[in-house]
Amino acid sequence: MDDNNLPKGLFGLNKKDVESYIQSIKNDYEKELSEQSKRLQEMKNENIKLNEKVNTLMKERQQIEMSKQSISDVLIKAEEQAKQIVEDARAQAEKERQDVEVLIEEQKEKLIDAKIELAMLKDKATEIIEKFSGDLSNLQ
Repeated sequence: MDDNNLPKGLFGLNKKDVESYIQSIKNDYEKELSEQSKRLQEMKNENIKLNEKVNTLMKERQQIEMSKQSISDVLIKAEEQAKQIVEDARAQAEKERQDVEVLIEEQKEKLIDAKIELAMLKDKATEIIEKFSGDLSNLQ
């Protein structure tokens, strides 16, 4: 009922009509309050779900960040190890090159010594042959 529709009697408003009107307003208010309360509860429930989702996403983000850091640490360590391996290989190659150069020099010296010894043996053999040749000539 609208307050303009309340019938007026001789002594003012009719008590039953006023009470009925007030009851109608009260019912409408309670209905609206109930709907608002229901909607508020729905929003609270939705908020709880969203907060849970946010918390889950935050945990996942932390796990991803930790994984990312772990992967980064592993990659950095692998890169450092790779650099160390390359440096060690270069140092080992340089050492082996120097060892080979020393060995080559030693072999060159041995070859020179062998050539000198061969030349001396050749000279001695020539000398011996000439001596035997002379001795053979004297024997004839």
